[in-house]
Amino acid sequence: MGPSGQPVAEASVYIVASPVHMPDIAQLTDDHGQFVVSAPVAGRYTVGVRTDQWGSAQIDVEVGDKQPVSVEVKFS
Repeated sequence: MGPSGQPVAEASVYIVASPVHMPDIAQLTDDHGQFVVSAPVAGRYTVGVRTDQWGSAQIDVEVGDKQPVSVEVKFS
């Protein structure tokens, strides 16, 4: 989300740290600022998000077995 709570389209999303090796692949958020990343195993992941307008942010996410997790990254 942008500073005013608006969705951020085309932000680059990538995994910074995970319990297992993951390829260095980034994806872009959609027009609603949403994205989906599949976690191969349960554990703690650090997700990075980067935009040209507001820079970078990271968030730690605890992923369980077969449980979808929602995260919200807000840029200031």
